[in-house]
Amino acid sequence: MSPPSRDIRRPKRFMWPSASAACRCISAAGTVIPRQDRVRRSTECMKGDPYSLYVALSPQGTAQGDLFVDDGESFDFSTSNRFLHRRFAFASNLLTSSSADPRGAFETPSWLERVVILGAGKPKEVLLRPKDGPERSLDFQHSADPPVLTLRKPGVPIGADWVIELR
Repeated sequence: MSPPSRDIRRPKRFMWPSASAACRCISAAGTVIPRQDRVRRSTECMKGDPYSLYVALSPQGTAQGDLFVDDGESFDFSTSNRFLHRRFAFASNLLTSSSADPRGAFETPSWLERVVILGAGKPKEVLLRPKDGPERSLDFQHSADPPVLTLRKPGVPIGADWVIELR
């Protein structure tokens, strides 16, 4: 057996131009992914930033996901139950936010800035029903190819119970 050639052992560097808009994120069907989309220097600077929910519908038209929030510094989540654990579920044209763990209690100024539903048809109307507050209509944009429904500024606290209905 002959030794490997020098070319194989040399480190190689590959570079190609790429715009940040060209970077793709693949979401599994049936998932809800909460994200904080504002660009910051650190996660410490992101405290209190709003969240966006990215809902990738399954072929059955359902999705679910979770969000866990704590202070990011201490162990109060385990010693004092200072945390927020939310469950998001989409089924029958309803997106719901509910507590995934009622033991947790954590105040955060974060709110829901945007909901992007991948694979949704165009509704006639979108309604937000917060647990504490009046029902209201939401502005939305829909693109047909690929089908994406974007709801802007629901404005509810990320730790609140609510339902968004697509009619």
